[in-house]
Amino acid sequence: MAKIFSFPKKNIEDSKGNDPAIWTYKDKIRSHKMIIFYRILLVIILIAALVAAYFIQARNRVYTACEVTASADNHSIRSENMINFAGTVLSYGMDGAACVDVDGRALWNITYQMQEPMISVQGDTAAIGDYGSRTIYLLKTTGSIGEISTTMPIYQFCVSQSGEIAVVLNDTDTTWIYLYDSLGNVLAYFKTTMRQSGFPVGVSVSPNGKLVAVSYVYVDSGDMRSRVSYYNFGDVGQNETDNYVSGYEYAGTVIPVIHFMDNETSFAVSDDRIMFYKGSEKPVSQSEHLVSDEIQKVFYNDKYVALVFYSDQAEYRYHIEIFNRNGTMVDEREYDRDFKNIVMKDDMIYIYSESHACIFRVGGKTAYDGALPKSTYLLIPGDKNGRFTTVNSDTVDTVKMR
Repeated sequence: MAKIFSFPKKNIEDSKGNDPAIWTYKDKIRSHKMIIFYRILLVIILIAALVAAYFIQARNRVYTACEVTASADNHSIRSENMINFAGTVLSYGMDGAACVDVDGRALWNITYQMQEPMISVQGDTAAIGDYGSRTIYLLKTTGSIGEISTTMPIYQFCVSQSGEIAVVLNDTDTTWIYLYDSLGNVLAYFKTTMRQSGFPVGVSVSPNGKLVAVSYVYVDSGDMRSRVSYYNFGDVGQNETDNYVSGYEYAGTVIPVIHFMDNETSFAVSDDRIMFYKGSEKPVSQSEHLVSDEIQKVFYNDKYVALVFYSDQAEYRYHIEIFNRNGTMVDEREYDRDFKNIVMKDDMIYIYSESHACIFRVGGKTAYDGALPKSTYLLIPGDKNGRFTTVNSDTVDTVKMR
């Protein structure tokens, strides 16, 4: 009979009843997983740090020169008036309008006859009409989208991003304000008189076309006063007289500038203050800043408003104050040159004349302050940092800073 041998049984359990060999194996697996995890975490942190460093460097980069990297003929551009139209060039005059892209390619053109052409642009929607006439042309970067025909002479108008247009019409001693859609259909209208509301001097439409803001000037007991009134053409305003939902009065001032920055933020500028309002249904006054010096010009985009004053410092020509949508002043600069225009894209501010440009980020360093390669009629900010487009006498140029 075969003899069966057996090894003596050893105590292989620890004090907790766990097998050390099994515990060590599990611990090694756990430790290995943690090492992999921390390595991946370290790589992610390093990548994030490199990306942050790149953006910080790009944000604070200072350029010393600029050069033309591409050019195209601008034969399709009219010479009378040119504006940046959602990254394209919109030119217009008394006999027509044309649009070209930044590569100089013609996108569209229309013909008309006007004596005093006026224009309103919001995003990629534009409206062109003649003061005192009865026709307004609605345009996109892709071409004409329709015409508005009015029954009374046009005094002023404002188009929304979505294509609605508010038009102030004159009718002897009564002023009418009509709201049209992009197809020319009347959405709403109401009348004002000097005795009732005053005379409208500024009008703006929210991007979604629901709110209309009007600034009026009137005389009360021999004193000049102004009023900012809001009209809601959505559900909230249907139960209000003339869709009027809120308004504010100001003594001894005129308010020629009023504008919606988005669907719930708007601002107004008078000769002695800037006012901000909030609300997508019934706008309320949010903040107000009195100014002691005369405002020379006002520039804005959907994030900031820039007020330009004459500088009180002998070595500079202008003082510029920049406000955000909350009505907070977030930057101020002294500038020592005359300029043609100030354009904004996101946080970047471009101040330019025919031969010179100053470019800076709100609250940041000056990225470029120097000569332009050619005599410039129009400057369009680019989609990439360090690039922009200029329209010159015979070319449309892509410019790169270095």
